[in-house]
Amino acid sequence: MMDQALHMHMVPAADVAALRAFYIDALGWKTWGPDMPGSVMLRAGTAVIVFLPRDYLAKESGIDVSATARAINAVFVESKADVDSQIARALAAGAALTSPVRDRDGGLYSGYFTDPEGNGWEIVWSPVMRPGADGGLTLALPQ
Repeated sequence: MMDQALHMHMVPAADVAALRAFYIDALGWKTWGPDMPGSVMLRAGTAVIVFLPRDYLAKESGIDVSATARAINAVFVESKADVDSQIARALAAGAALTSPVRDRDGGLYSGYFTDPEGNGWEIVWSPVMRPGADGGLTLALPQ
C-alpha cells in the first residue's frame, strides 16, 4: 500500500459554491473529475483535494460526523483485490468497518473504516487515480 493519502473534507452543502470560487477563481486551481454535483474536486500540481457535502460523505462512509474529525483519509491501492486485502487486515488489527466494500459513484471500489483512535479511512481503487511508482498519486485525467 502506498503512503499517499487524499484528504476528503466534509463541509456544509451551502459552503461548496464559496469553496469552488476561492480555489478555482482566486487560486487558479483546476477542477478534477469525475464531476459530482454539489462537490468540489480540485488539483494543483500533484495535490488533490476534494470537498464533499457533510451529509453525502457521512452517508457513504457510515462514520458518525458528530464524533469524528472533518477529514476522512483515502488511501489509493493498485487493484480491487488490494482493497479487499487492506480492509480485511484493518479489521483484523482492530478497526471498525463503517461502510462495506462495494462499487461506488464515479467507478470507485472502496470500503470505509475507523481506526482505534476514531480516524476515518477509505481504502479505494479508482480507474482514474492510482498510486505512482514514487508513492504519489497518478491521475488519468479526462480529456
